[in-house]
Amino acid sequence: MRTFERPKQKQKGMYISFDKLPDESRIWIYQSNKELDDKHLDKASAKLHGFIEQWSAHGSELKASFTIMHNRFVIIGVDESYCQLSGCSIDKSTKLIEELENEMDITFFDRFQVAFRNGDIVQGCSLNEFKKLVKDGELSINKTKVFDNMLSTKKELENSWEKPIKKSWHYQYVK
Repeated sequence: MRTFERPKQKQKGMYISFDKLPDESRIWIYQSNKELDDKHLDKASAKLHGFIEQWSAHGSELKASFTIMHNRFVIIGVDESYCQLSGCSIDKSTKLIEELENEMDITFFDRFQVAFRNGDIVQGCSLNEFKKLVKDGELSINKTKVFDNMLSTKKELENSWEKPIKKSWHYQYVK
């Protein structure tokens, strides 16, 4: 699985490598409506890194990170055992993702986008297209894996992010 993070450099603030976040860290998964090219990856990575270096909750720095996976998913993580998030700090991260949407002409907040694995390729489509692919037998409810972006911890990301359609919340729309 290819992941994308900004190259290692002298770290400021509380940015840490995503793999160093504890399993209990809170995460948010934002799925792009299209695959991100190198230009988008570089822009998103730089903007996310800069944001996290300055991110705080009520004046306290947050220990946080991000990763971009499969050129489609932006995942932000925060170690809340270090400092609890506030509603305002969450709002700031949401605003950042909205800025990325506008600057890169992509969509991260369309909850009717479904991502699934087709062999080694991660594809995305609308929920209606997804239902048709399942109905037409092009995707198997038992074998095709979908990405569950409703997870809330890093541990869930590592253990439950990809699952067969039949074992996901997506199944209710295709049965």
